[in-house]
Amino acid sequence: MIKGFSKKFIFMAKPIIKMMLKKEINVVANGDTITKDREPFILISNHLNTWDTLIVMKNIDYDVKFVTTEMVFLDKSNKLGNHLIDEGINKKPGKVDIEATKKILEYIKKGYAIGIFPEEDKTFYGETISISEYSGLLIKKANIDVVLVKQSGGYLSQPRWADNFAKMGFVITNTETLITKKELKNLTPAIISKMIEKAIYNNEYEFQRDSMIKFDRDNRAEGIERVLYYCNSCYSTMTVFGKDNEIYCSKCGKIGHINEFEFIVGNEFDNLVDYNKYQYSFIEKVISSEFVFVTSLNKIDLDNYKSIMLGQYKVRYKDKALLFTDKDTTYTFELEKIKNPSNTMRDNFSFDYGKNTYNLSNLRHQFVLFEMCRFLKENSKK
Repeated sequence: MIKGFSKKFIFMAKPIIKMMLKKEINVVANGDTITKDREPFILISNHLNTWDTLIVMKNIDYDVKFVTTEMVFLDKSNKLGNHLIDEGINKKPGKVDIEATKKILEYIKKGYAIGIFPEEDKTFYGETISISEYSGLLIKKANIDVVLVKQSGGYLSQPRWADNFAKMGFVITNTETLITKKELKNLTPAIISKMIEKAIYNNEYEFQRDSMIKFDRDNRAEGIERVLYYCNSCYSTMTVFGKDNEIYCSKCGKIGHINEFEFIVGNEFDNLVDYNKYQYSFIEKVISSEFVFVTSLNKIDLDNYKSIMLGQYKVRYKDKALLFTDKDTTYTFELEKIKNPSNTMRDNFSFDYGKNTYNLSNLRHQFVLFEMCRFLKENSKK
């Protein structure tokens, strides 16, 4: 009954969704057109904004089931859409998911294509992030063609960190067959992953230097504290914030201005890709610092995709630990014991701790927590 309703709903909703997309983003689709008169395939693309699953379908007339991190479905509207509209495939973030793989292979046998964003997350700073090891393994096991849809412009249209998006975005896509089923036979999962990582790589600011598209976006700097955690002027941590189109440090004042082309003016770095590489070089200093923030702590019931709010907390970070306190309760999370950290949506940070999964919501500083956990994990392997 749900599947029957889903098909009818999709038929009725498609024109409305397409109209909504046209009002948000102008999509220029180049490359091959993929039609229904072919065998199933795996569609891969870089991950730039919330419209990605629609944008990549511009040149594709085929039934595609997208693989999505299960944390997305903690949002009720996304959960409803998953059941009634897309019947997508939920995957545990940051790790190989056997159940998700089984479901993917079942869908392929039924004649569906599979859509994957190998990064499993949207970039905060405008450059493609490292891909999941899951990608090469899955593609090798699926043993079908790999179709690439390369995107550019989507991040600058809707920066993940920003409070406001462009009134009309602009995205260019290019569609092509990256790897054929025949070619897959001679490739290892590791080589496949490297090919994918190279193929989907995108630097939004390099694209913009050639394109110089003007984006009409209000208060362009507001929300910048979601991505910038280190001041390159006075070298302080957790002091950067945005107001109107200006970037400020609470200790040393104005450190930059974001112009209509989304470049930073009046700073050593004119883009967030280079700025982020710079600030990450000081991540050990950030880890050694102390700071306070406010967030909501939620415990996640993954069996039913429910978020159980434990309360709103003032959180103190010190000595590689997050201390959550209110009048009645205290929670402590040691960064080195956090597993599978994940940036979820724009203001959420999810992670496994012990036998439980938690989510921090209404959070303006999730990216720095992710980067701290990433560094500690990488450093522990050395």
